[in-house]
Amino acid sequence: MRWRPGSRASTAAVTEPRPQAAVVRRLLPATPDVVYDEWLDPAALADWMCPRPARCRNVASEPRVGGSLRIDIEDGGAEFSVSGQYLVLDRPRRLSFTWSCSTWPDPSVKSVVTVLLEPREHRQTLMTIEHTLLPPDLVDQHARGWAAIARQLAQGQDLSRAALDAGTCRAGSWKGRAGQRRPDACSAPF
Repeated sequence: MRWRPGSRASTAAVTEPRPQAAVVRRLLPATPDVVYDEWLDPAALADWMCPRPARCRNVASEPRVGGSLRIDIEDGGAEFSVSGQYLVLDRPRRLSFTWSCSTWPDPSVKSVVTVLLEPREHRQTLMTIEHTLLPPDLVDQHARGWAAIARQLAQGQDLSRAALDAGTCRAGSWKGRAGQRRPDACSAPF
């Protein structure tokens, strides 16, 4: 049977499929090895890993395949944690770890975060964060969170690079949040 204009046909609602992953890409003003090291350094993670105004209260990291990662977070008076296990450590190109959050409807769900670092011209890196296996209702929230985190990481790199270019900072050092500096950070007043 052929459909003809004007004939009655059953119509079903068409819905867009929900995204299965949160994906964020950001160009960073640092080489892949510098960016890679920031992903494994607890002090560095504490500077930029939580989307502000949330803050990292504690970061524990055992950067080896099978090692654990735990981030304790405070956001508006609420405290929660993210935990995971390192799956892939391929310096300086790729790292991957599981991610579970204590506030999820089922905190035992393990999603996977993969970070790809591609060298670009002028000592820059294209960073891609792909967060898969998320609970479907949390994909958009995590996409926004990862975008904020990537922006914070880039801003830290911009400040360090400016100081490095001015000769007041050594390579690989980063300014912390709210004017705090890690012990190995720049001596330049920011």
